[in-house]
Amino acid sequence: MAGPRVEVDGSIMEGGGQILRVSTALSCLLGLPLRVQKIRAGRSTPGLRPQHLSGLEMIRDFCDGQLEGAEIGSTEIMFTPEKIKAEHGL
Repeated sequence: MAGPRVEVDGSIMEGGGQILRVSTALSCLLGLPLRVQKIRAGRSTPGLRPQHLSGLEMIRDFCDGQLEGAEIGSTEIMFTPEKIKAEHGL
């Protein structure tokens, strides 16, 4: 899948993991590449935590996507979705 890369500022609003979860899920469903910067920037421990990484990996596997920069503590990721796998029922 291809399209313009969507840029998301992960520090907006409450600056937690919700913007990361929602934006990657929508990226997967819509087939749009995504870059999220400043992940959890306003938190006492900025960047990805283990639960965020698990969620990203699940979405990546769901649509056979490519995930870059996804490691504990990372404040930026790039996600490129492919097609949703048929066994997932969508």
